[in-house]
Amino acid sequence: MGAVVEVLLREGTRDCIGLEEISKKLFTRRTLVERAVERLLEAQGGVFLERRGDCVVVKDALGLALAAVRLGVPENVVARGLDWRLFEEYAARALREAGYSVYRGLRVAGRGGLELDVLGLGERVGVAIDCKHWEPRYTAPSRLREAARRHLERLGRLEAFWDKLRLPTGCWKIVPALLVLREHVPRLLEGVLVVPVSRLRGFIEEIPVLAEADEVEARKICSRQNRLF
Repeated sequence: MGAVVEVLLREGTRDCIGLEEISKKLFTRRTLVERAVERLLEAQGGVFLERRGDCVVVKDALGLALAAVRLGVPENVVARGLDWRLFEEYAARALREAGYSVYRGLRVAGRGGLELDVLGLGERVGVAIDCKHWEPRYTAPSRLREAARRHLERLGRLEAFWDKLRLPTGCWKIVPALLVLREHVPRLLEGVLVVPVSRLRGFIEEIPVLAEADEVEARKICSRQNRLF
């Protein structure tokens, strides 16, 4: 099923994706493709996916991705079919489901500005996620280490822009994380957690503990009216 889901997500912008075409792309029997499509249809009741004769229409790619995960398709397989915008939304929705308030695409232009993909805020802890939607074979440790350094620099500037970005008042201890497709990566680089997308939900559950871990470069950030001078 995973290969069928990946094709559907990659081709999902088209009006209709033929079952025979999917079969040929995957070098597999059409009956197996139909079986996978029927399982997906049963799981989500036509909300995200619709069959029209011999073709399939993807109505909500992210919803389809989450339905596939619930059916047991590995998250890293699902994520390979998502473009970078949906990859960010995938992380954002997982945080929302865990009860976090989520802010996406935080940007402050100019030199010394800020660019942050996903910020999740709980009651006293939060997480800043940099989504690295790279093909797994390109996620070399040296490249990840440099990405971790840049992410920490941005997190260090977040407090200065907090009020300008109209983020809520309060104080949070924020855990920095890189979200990647690759499975076998270092757990921690430069104090930044490196999280394979297949382990995203487990990581979210651990955020309160990770915020207090000595090896993690979590940063306490407060809105202007909550800072002590």
